[in-house]
Amino acid sequence: MSKLSAIKRKARQRNSGGVNPEPMSVALTLITALHLLKSFIKPTVSNKINSYDRHLFYFVYLWLTGELVNCRTTDDIPTIGILTGSEQCRANAIRRVRMNNISWVEYALAHDTRHGIKWQWQPLPNGLNAYFSHALTQSTEHWELSNQEKETFICWLTKKWRTPTSLLGRYRIRRDGFFCYFKTLANLDSGLSTLSKRVLLGEEGLHHHSASAYQCQDSEQLRYEIFHAQTRYLDRLRQVLMDPKLEPMLNVPLPITANLRSLLHKNDPLPEHLLVAGHIAAFHLDLTEATKTYVKMPALFIGSQRMLEVDNVRHFFRHLHQQGQKLTFPEYTTNSLRELVNFRANELALLFIVLTGARPTHAITLEQAYCFNFQHAIVRDKGRWRSLMLPDYLQQAIQRFERFKQLLNQLFPKFTPSPMLWFEINEMGEPQPLTARTLRYFMKQYWSECIPNVQVVPYQLRHFFAQHARASLDPVLSTQDVDQLMGHSSFGEHLGSDMHFPASQRKLNKHLNGINHFLQLAPIMEEQ
Repeated sequence: MSKLSAIKRKARQRNSGGVNPEPMSVALTLITALHLLKSFIKPTVSNKINSYDRHLFYFVYLWLTGELVNCRTTDDIPTIGILTGSEQCRANAIRRVRMNNISWVEYALAHDTRHGIKWQWQPLPNGLNAYFSHALTQSTEHWELSNQEKETFICWLTKKWRTPTSLLGRYRIRRDGFFCYFKTLANLDSGLSTLSKRVLLGEEGLHHHSASAYQCQDSEQLRYEIFHAQTRYLDRLRQVLMDPKLEPMLNVPLPITANLRSLLHKNDPLPEHLLVAGHIAAFHLDLTEATKTYVKMPALFIGSQRMLEVDNVRHFFRHLHQQGQKLTFPEYTTNSLRELVNFRANELALLFIVLTGARPTHAITLEQAYCFNFQHAIVRDKGRWRSLMLPDYLQQAIQRFERFKQLLNQLFPKFTPSPMLWFEINEMGEPQPLTARTLRYFMKQYWSECIPNVQVVPYQLRHFFAQHARASLDPVLSTQDVDQLMGHSSFGEHLGSDMHFPASQRKLNKHLNGINHFLQLAPIMEEQ
């Protein structure tokens, strides 16, 4: 395999929809870790939190957060803070909340907002809560590792892990792959939004760095996505350990009681706030002299600040349709035809952006040589070519503009064909290319007529396109589908390398052909 092909292959494997690590190999490494920890630090029966309890507690927490891979010295081990429900969230903190008589443990996750990093409580996935909830129910003190225990933890973590005799002959994943299990699956999860990935992986961990700037979600929606995603990741491991010989090896002694229970034990039922579809609220414990009340905390808005309201976009295009009708006559003079053509050219450019997601700073019209039967086109986008599928509504709008060219030939002797599909004309009837500046002025003028006091630029229609694609339910689009539509790509994924199956093409076409119905765009009528 050539070096170029290897780079392309690696880029595709890291993208959403790549191959997940084999669950049995991950589960066997987890069993190995638990077996070695018991032999390295013997569990003891005590009425206090002992050293084994602390080591297991830190190990599972750091595995979930993906920080095990960075633990090389004692300074790399964070101190986990055990907070109450009335304290503010902060880094490396966990707390236990009790609602509907069910205890659930939450841990701190950083959210990057326009006001900086904000720490938010994230419920533990269903599969780790049982262990942590029992541990914090027994005691909220004495969980901090001493310096000597940190050295022991690093020694156990970095020494060679030998496979237990009972597991010989079975393949288990490398230790570094196991440490990154949750982050690896989050990166490959095609159902996890880009903003959720950014919370779990950080900006540097995203495959397409600019994708998160085009989407907007609140912290309750992200909390819901992450909770169910991490629960799915644990379910993969639990399902392969149903073997009677393997399942008991997942049992760990619970703190203080020393009763054995599976580390991945799943809770049932769940508290009510975890059962609400689409979002999970966070709560603050309000303490008074007589009562303790959980008060819902306001959600944080994450992501794009340039989002447009759906009703405003619908109203704007409806207004453009009405203005176009006013400029339409049975017969035209040179002035009236020029005014209509220039109006339709700008309207078509805005439709092109909102229906395809093209960047208005790179392409606001199409070259005839690069448009194929009005169904597909390629555009130069950030220095590389990428393909666009043109939805049916946009095809009709382009064909309507094509009919104007016959009238231009009749009324303007100096009219010459343009290499562009749509364009403006000057007083002499000569084609003039559209510019981003004139398009911004056109949109500002007509937007202010129907929606005053709201500043807008054409690029915000691209943000609107991305958000609609992210929220699409019919069909449901994966993260990779949204990236494809937006033109977000790394080396090896752009034109010439992004091969699609017919089923994928049909799904994307269905989405694109549904945008005009979502926006309630008026039918394209042939100009008289």
